[in-house]
Amino acid sequence: MKPTRRERIREATFEEIKSTAWKQIAKQDVMSLSLRAIAREMGMTAPGLYRYYACRDDLVTALIIEAFNSFSAALEKARDEHDKNDHVGQFRAICRAYFNWAIAHSQKYALLFGTPVPGYVFNKEAGPAAQRAFLILQGVIGEAHAAGKMMGELAALRLPTSLKSQYEALRKLGMPYVPVVTHLALSVWAVIHGITSLYLYSYLTGFLADQVESFVDFETEKIVRLLGLA
Repeated sequence: MKPTRRERIREATFEEIKSTAWKQIAKQDVMSLSLRAIAREMGMTAPGLYRYYACRDDLVTALIIEAFNSFSAALEKARDEHDKNDHVGQFRAICRAYFNWAIAHSQKYALLFGTPVPGYVFNKEAGPAAQRAFLILQGVIGEAHAAGKMMGELAALRLPTSLKSQYEALRKLGMPYVPVVTHLALSVWAVIHGITSLYLYSYLTGFLADQVESFVDFETEKIVRLLGLA
């Protein structure tokens, strides 16, 4: 059913509020996010804005979901530029897309992975969006593993019983792959995330100057070899 004019206006207002919030975050930081300031910028009254977002935390949750969706879309786009059987190409593309998205959207990255917003409690409504990005990476590793296209030493990794039990518990909750795949995906995530965060917070530039992207690519190739991806 086609949305009514009133529904279109309401949806456009939701989007304008989020857009204004991102601008406010870019000028200051997420700690300074203020519904009253957003209302003033938009020419609304504060009570009028509260009809869309009842409190700051509701708006933060909406921004987190939007940021995770943008992040995941970038990873999916990079993955889908390669054939589904090209596990190496997909893996490389996801690793580089992770880094590139964070650089292009540093405010969104900071909201997702930076200093927690004081007083904000993660809302479970953002859970599916938060999991989606990890599942994209896990999926590429999982499909390669299932197809017998992982021949490196890490493919036969023997996990400690405690870790294996934890991953099995996650699998029962819907995580679709065997424990070793989940562990390897988390390990890769930690490496790429670490490089990205170190760069964004200016810890790598002094060492690598303008060679950070080369560093990302080299580390990605190292992981490809360790996984034995083919």
